[in-house]
Amino acid sequence: GEEQEIYTLENNIQNGFIVVKYKKYDVEEKEIMDGSLAMMMPSDFKLMDEDLAKVKYPGEDRPDYIYSGEDTTVNLTFTMEESGQIENDEVKEAKNILEKQIARLYPASKIEDSQTVKAGEKDISYFGFDVPLLDGKIYNLMFFMEHRSCLLMGAFNCSIHQKKQWKKVILQMLMTIKEKLQPEESGQEKGLNAESR
Repeated sequence: GEEQEIYTLENNIQNGFIVVKYKKYDVEEKEIMDGSLAMMMPSDFKLMDEDLAKVKYPGEDRPDYIYSGEDTTVNLTFTMEESGQIENDEVKEAKNILEKQIARLYPASKIEDSQTVKAGEKDISYFGFDVPLLDGKIYNLMFFMEHRSCLLMGAFNCSIHQKKQWKKVILQMLMTIKEKLQPEESGQEKGLNAESR
């Protein structure tokens, strides 16, 4: 019946839901990074509690923002690299540099899906790889874009057992990233835009 059909559908986040390993997730647009960006993601993704974040990401280089599902096995992180300015057309180069570092760090892991796509006006560059951990492999997709003249570095990770379904979904999610107006840009303009739409 209908239930069965849901589980054999190709996941398309525009349907408003996805199915991964027979679990249905509702999908909605959420504001992320203090409202400076918006992106479609599963409704149950929330900012990870700080204490849990310290456990899951020990060390200094904890991402600035960590969004996670209820069971915290699937994580989506964002970090702003504010040390230097970057242009949209330099994002690909930044990705290439990090890709080489990852290839050195994990020589046994194959780099997959290395490419640059357009989400609206923005270039988003990404690549994926499997990370061998003590308790099994984790699939990791790193993505990069210019946001407010800085490099935004994102990462998505899940267990290797969920990789096949999540990989298609995260690539669709990336295509929905959009920048929100900075507070000082809104006000007047926003009113005009609303009328002209």
